[in-house]
Amino acid sequence: MKKIFTEHMFLLLLSTFGVSYLVVYLFDYNQSYGINKTVGWAYDISNQFFYNTLTYYLSKVLLLIGYLLIFLFNRKTVYHISIIHFCIIIASLISMFSKNYLTSTIFFLTSMVVFFINVSKSYKISR
Repeated sequence: MKKIFTEHMFLLLLSTFGVSYLVVYLFDYNQSYGINKTVGWAYDISNQFFYNTLTYYLSKVLLLIGYLLIFLFNRKTVYHISIIHFCIIIASLISMFSKNYLTSTIFFLTSMVVFFINVSKSYKISR
């Protein structure tokens, strides 16, 4: 269990995000959210969902690329910080599925802070 959270966090996150995509695709109803064009040349982005999905997908891409680089450079993360980070990611996904977008945005931003702490504390594996 410790090896999964310290050395293979990328694969754990990839499988978690894959399962979350399947859950959303299979069990969520599809809604279209877009940019509302007002009269004139200005655009109005009036939906909070737009900002939350932007932070969600940007943080997902950054986390996957970051943990992939840690995996490829043969580095090891701190076990306790990785567990805390994974729990924050799960909590943010649950809040995203329950349509509580303000809480999910706070969780995603907290997740990014914990990610940068985890990256800064990572160390080289001696094999």
